[in-house]
Amino acid sequence: MKVISNWGVSCVALLGLMGFAWRTTPASCPIENDLPKVRGDCQTCHPNEAKDWAQSRHAAAWESDSFIATSRNRSLKMCLPCHAPEPILVKGFGEHPELRAEERPHGIDCISCHQDANGAYHGTLGTKTDAHPTVKNEKFGTVDMCATCHEVFGTVDWYKQSAWGKDPNGCVNCHMPVVERPIATGEGMPVRKARVHKFEGATPAMFQKGVKMEITPREDQLQIKMESVEVGHTVPTGPEYVVVIVETRFFKGETELSKRQTLLADNTAIDGSDTRLKPGERRVIRVPVPPEAEKAVVRVLHKRNRDFPDEQARVLYEQEVALTGQGA
Repeated sequence: MKVISNWGVSCVALLGLMGFAWRTTPASCPIENDLPKVRGDCQTCHPNEAKDWAQSRHAAAWESDSFIATSRNRSLKMCLPCHAPEPILVKGFGEHPELRAEERPHGIDCISCHQDANGAYHGTLGTKTDAHPTVKNEKFGTVDMCATCHEVFGTVDWYKQSAWGKDPNGCVNCHMPVVERPIATGEGMPVRKARVHKFEGATPAMFQKGVKMEITPREDQLQIKMESVEVGHTVPTGPEYVVVIVETRFFKGETELSKRQTLLADNTAIDGSDTRLKPGERRVIRVPVPPEAEKAVVRVLHKRNRDFPDEQARVLYEQEVALTGQGA
């Protein structure tokens, strides 16, 4: 059995829980040479968050191949504001943000979520600093904040119907786990509980935590059980271009005998069907086993655009199953 466990994330609102420096950089904040560049100087005092963000889908929100393809080379105007937004606090949580005019390649960054119309920075702590004005905001990191962009494709609606729907911090509890570290650099800064800013989503670790997989040979069939145990939305979620494929390949020795793929996708605009795995759902996929098959390889693939080739998909799960004596 081979199960992928390495970490390898769909678009939208940057959530953070700390205040970020922008206009001024205190002398107490040492500057690291390997820090990613964000708008302003946030990275100089908040290097951990900046490094997290640089690995996230938010950082690539404007530049990713999937966004360019899905937005038809950025020609679909309704898609653009959430991928390079003006600060969402200017209009307020739940209001569709404006598309900013400059520095769009930075995607969804610190300023996008933390800065308000007066240049103050919001977070859950409201810690005072000489670097910039701060505001303690109780709604920071809540579902209402995430919904500013994520509600467009029904992700928030599914969440509110799920077992976690009454938790106002459910999104960040899953996608922004807590770590203990200083929230800013500088002499005497205490270690505190802070949120990781990678915004992990469709990764092997997240999938395998959220969806329980069980592969069992049954006479002339291979039975694939999937159960959504810790996912507060559909699998996959996001626009209809995002799909998940459950792929089964059968082999005799090293020779591939056949391959079958089952699509989990929102096809309502195509044929009226929605085959995504729902929160709490249990599903069984049965695949006929070729008589000569000696083994099967089951993979779960995540595609950010259904038109992309399988080679560009992220492998969320993989298991090899011996079939000797099962299909004959």
